[in-house]
Amino acid sequence: TFAVMLVVGILIGQLTANLRFSAHVSSSRERRAQALFELTRELSGALLTEQVVALGEAAVERTFGGSARILLPDSSDQLAIPAVLPPGMDGSIADWAFHHDERAGVATSTLPSNPWHYVPLKAPMRTRGVLVLQPAEARWLLIPEQRRQLDTFAALAAIALERVHYIEVAQGALVQIES
Repeated sequence: TFAVMLVVGILIGQLTANLRFSAHVSSSRERRAQALFELTRELSGALLTEQVVALGEAAVERTFGGSARILLPDSSDQLAIPAVLPPGMDGSIADWAFHHDERAGVATSTLPSNPWHYVPLKAPMRTRGVLVLQPAEARWLLIPEQRRQLDTFAALAAIALERVHYIEVAQGALVQIES
């Protein structure tokens, strides 16, 4: 009787632990989906580059903690690096990520000792900038689901930046036609 009760107790304990783990995973997925939904909704209403940048940085900071910046190219298609950068951020690494369309920095094989993570903003037509993130916990970027979340944030920001660019091009063409 004791052995049967012990086996049943262990079995119920294992089933309960598995159920709690599944509930935790589902909750994490729901939070990620909610964050993506909110960013998509907010970006759909953005009409200015500054709005896209602010929304993208805020969404990444909410999800990953730490600090995030979006660096954009100038009119000559060179990445515009601010004169004053946050501690540890390297403008040359951001420029490299922009021109090579590859990640760099922490949690990558390219310059992993840098505390910032550099993600190119690849849009359908071209690279629109670089998302630079210093996460609260660098190990989070090693989790595939978190990395996919960051990739999705970067893709949404890139597409929104491209959309805003083409809005500006269309408005410029309209002004030229009218004059």
